[in-house]
Amino acid sequence: MPSLPIELYSEIAQYLDRSDLAALSASTKIFHALATPMLYRDIAIHRSSSVEQLTKLLQTLVDRAADITLLVQRLELDWNTADFSARPSIALMLHVGLLRMSALTYLVINASLCTLDGVTMPALREFHLAYWTELDRGFLARHPHLKRLSLGGWHGGLRQFRDPMPQGLEYLRMSSAPFALAFLKRLPHGKDAKLARIDLGVSHGREQLEGARSEILKLLHDSFPTVSQVSVFGKYARNVLEHTRATGTRGSHVTRVGVPGYGYARDHDLRGIFVDVARVFPSVRTLDLLGREDGFHIQLLSNDEIARIVQGIEGLDHVDLVIFPHGKAYSRSGNDGFELLPTHVDDYPQIFWPNL
Repeated sequence: MPSLPIELYSEIAQYLDRSDLAALSASTKIFHALATPMLYRDIAIHRSSSVEQLTKLLQTLVDRAADITLLVQRLELDWNTADFSARPSIALMLHVGLLRMSALTYLVINASLCTLDGVTMPALREFHLAYWTELDRGFLARHPHLKRLSLGGWHGGLRQFRDPMPQGLEYLRMSSAPFALAFLKRLPHGKDAKLARIDLGVSHGREQLEGARSEILKLLHDSFPTVSQVSVFGKYARNVLEHTRATGTRGSHVTRVGVPGYGYARDHDLRGIFVDVARVFPSVRTLDLLGREDGFHIQLLSNDEIARIVQGIEGLDHVDLVIFPHGKAYSRSGNDGFELLPTHVDDYPQIFWPNL
């Protein structure tokens, strides 16, 4: 249909899935030029993907760097790394590919591979890394325009990144309390602060870290008036809230709080963490119950029961929205409690780290 304008083809292509786009790209030169940027703009490799699929993709990016790698804007790599023999070749190809992705704005690597030494992605704005122990110390200094950052698995001693830190950072998610505290101290404070949200993972209950975790919340209260959203997740999240409550620290400007919503066999246990939230965050209006990839994992309480518990907690009477895993949300309906909303709330980024 050569008489149709190219703009119409472009509009139609927006509605095609990846398999149809691939078929369209292989049909004619015109369609190839139209579909190829769409095929490679957003790339995602999930855990169900095979090592062969990942290797083939990375090899294509290496071999066709001049016409494909430059098109990639979002790259999400979340795959099973059980095949240790393939790691060296995957790491090498990924390293070479990332060096050439000048348009990349979003990167997720949810696997243990050291591939980022010396890499600079000038357009990068959002970066999520599951294992960051071996991330080179100059990485953040080479990416000053980062807005959203999460660093997961952490082992060993404290390794400071070189200055400058990304001064416009709006979202930070970390599993190391001492490192997160040191990081926050190097961001702009007061009227110059940009940080709006922080997520702190707590996968162990070592007492020597409690002080750092509480100091983080105190620093947020004193120096980051821009922070309106805080999440504390992991096995020992309640320990952090209990300790913070005991020290008298309050996050009075925080209006949205996320806490674990799984693993509670009795309403008494869940009620306890809600009481701590009410004391530490007296201005909370939205409550996120955080789950694992399969929802609540072990949860004997229904959503309705949990919403009723929230309704009965003194200090949570200002909460008007309770959001469950996968976006199910309950809105307060006057004095009659909460009711399930007909639409999902899907504004919570689903970045999952192993073992947290």
